[in-house]
Amino acid sequence: MPYVLGIDIASTRTTAATCAHDGDGWGTPEPLWLGARGPAAASAVFLDDDGYLLTGDAAAEAGLSAPARLLTGFHDRVGDDVPVIVGGERFPAESLSAVLVDAAVDQATERFGEKPRHIVLTHPVGWGSFRRDLLRRALAEAGFPRAALVAAPIAALHAYLAPQGDVTAGVCEFSPDGAVVTIATAGINGWQPVKTIEGVDPGEAVGKVFELAHGAGVQPQALAGLVLAGEAPPVPGRTPCALFASSDPTLTVATGAANIAARRDLPQPGGAPSSAVATVETTLLPRVEAVPELTERPERPPVDITPFPLPERTGAAKLLSRRKPLVATAAVVVLAATTLLLTLTTREATADKGQQAPPASSTCAPATPGAATTSPEGRC
Repeated sequence: MPYVLGIDIASTRTTAATCAHDGDGWGTPEPLWLGARGPAAASAVFLDDDGYLLTGDAAAEAGLSAPARLLTGFHDRVGDDVPVIVGGERFPAESLSAVLVDAAVDQATERFGEKPRHIVLTHPVGWGSFRRDLLRRALAEAGFPRAALVAAPIAALHAYLAPQGDVTAGVCEFSPDGAVVTIATAGINGWQPVKTIEGVDPGEAVGKVFELAHGAGVQPQALAGLVLAGEAPPVPGRTPCALFASSDPTLTVATGAANIAARRDLPQPGGAPSSAVATVETTLLPRVEAVPELTERPERPPVDITPFPLPERTGAAKLLSRRKPLVATAAVVVLAATTLLLTLTTREATADKGQQAPPASSTCAPATPGAATTSPEGRC
C-alpha cells in the first residue's frame, strides 16, 4: 500500500506518522510506533563494543550500563564545528540524525511491506541554509536523496490548518528546555514563519503568542488558531482564538509532516499539480535530484572577552612594577646588602656565644718542689 512518512526529531524524543493511500485518496495520518512502550522513542544512538549502532529506546537502555557510549542531543548540534566523539570514533551530528531517520524508515517498511513514497523531516525553525544543506547531504548518503525538510512549527500548523487565505496562526512547541513560540502567516507561498522566540517559560508561552500577534498588527481573536505541540502543559482558562491540541501533543509535528508529504501527491484535474503542492514544493519542500553544494558557513558572531582583573600588587613586586628600572635595580642592591649584613651579624653573635673563658684553678703550683705558699685567706 503506498504511503508517506513524516518524522520529527526533537532534542529528547523522535516521533513519526504515516499517511496511507487507500485508492480514493490519502487517509488520516496515524502514528508510527517507534518506542518500546509508546509511539515516541528516545532521540539517542548507542555505539556498542562491536561498532554497531543502536537507536531509540534500545540505545537509551544500553546507555544505562555504559553512559559514555550513549549519544543524545546531536540533532541540535548539526552544523557545529566539533563532531560528536564516542569510543574514539568521530560522528558528524547530521549523520547521527540520518541514522534515526533510517531506523524510522525500517519500522515503516516492516509495517507496510515497502518503503515510503515520500519522507518529510522536520528541523528547528532557527536553522539556516547551511545546516539544512548539511542534513540533506547526510540523508542523501544514507539513501534518502529526496527527503524534504520543513520547519517544525510549519509542520505543526499543517496538522490542523491548511494555508488558505491571508491569515495568521500561532504555534507553541514545548520541550524540557522551554517553549518555542512562533507566529506564521499563510499566503500564496504557504505558511511562512514571521517571528519566533525561543526559551520561553512554558507557563507564559500562550500569552507570548498573543503578544507577538499584537506586535504584528493582528488581534488575538483574529488568529486562525493556536497549535500546541511537544510536551504541552494544560492551558488554564479559555483562549480568544481556536486552540488545537491532541491527546498526545508530542505527535503533532510528525502528523503535520505526514500531511505535508501527502500533499506532494495531490493531483489536480488535467494532471497538473495543485496550487498547494506547487506552494509546498517551491518554498518548503524543494525537490532534490542531486546532492547540493554546501552553502558558505555562516559567520560566527563576534565574541567580546572581558579581561580578568588581577589583584593589586604589594611590597617589592609593586615597587618593581611601578618604578623605573634604575630605581628598581638600586632597591634590589640595597635589599641584598641588608640581607648579607644581617646574615654576617647573626653568625658573629652565634660564634661569640660558643667561646667561653677557662675556669680558674683553686690551688697554686709551688715555687719549688715540696714548698707551697698560701695567703692568710687561703689564696695563693
